[in-house]
Amino acid sequence: MKVLVPMDATSAALAPLRHIEWLRRAGVAMEVVLLNAQPRFDRCTAHYTARAARAALRAERSAAAMAGAMEAMSLADIPFRAVAEVGPPAERIAAVAEREAVDEIMIGVGRHAPWLRLVRPSIAQGVIARTDIPVTVFARGRAGALERYGLPSGLAALAALLFAAD
Repeated sequence: MKVLVPMDATSAALAPLRHIEWLRRAGVAMEVVLLNAQPRFDRCTAHYTARAARAALRAERSAAAMAGAMEAMSLADIPFRAVAEVGPPAERIAAVAEREAVDEIMIGVGRHAPWLRLVRPSIAQGVIARTDIPVTVFARGRAGALERYGLPSGLAALAALLFAAD
């Protein structure tokens, strides 16, 4: 079974690795493609920095984001390959999954408050919308108190002040 696991620097991204290790112990032959998608730099940054410096920074960030996953795969003796891409994460994940002809995409995500998902769309949802390959989402953690209560309360208070000012 060939699996694509998108990685970022969060601990939630490591969640699929436990499942992959369990599948391997159950006797399923596994091949893992670890992917880190780095976003493009904005136009101003790209204009005033050298291409080599940007590439070095992306390589450093990718290596740091995938280090824990590569160590876990090595310790579990699961064959893997690490791939770094540049571009919008959901788009790159779907493109690499198609290119590598994987059987499944396993993505680990952190939980966020519902209102935050409206402001910042989920990468997992973007991947699901872009590919027909099965996507398994492993959600870990919970939304922080500030995300759940603080910011919505602050926005409601601001709206009340604006309404009262009129």
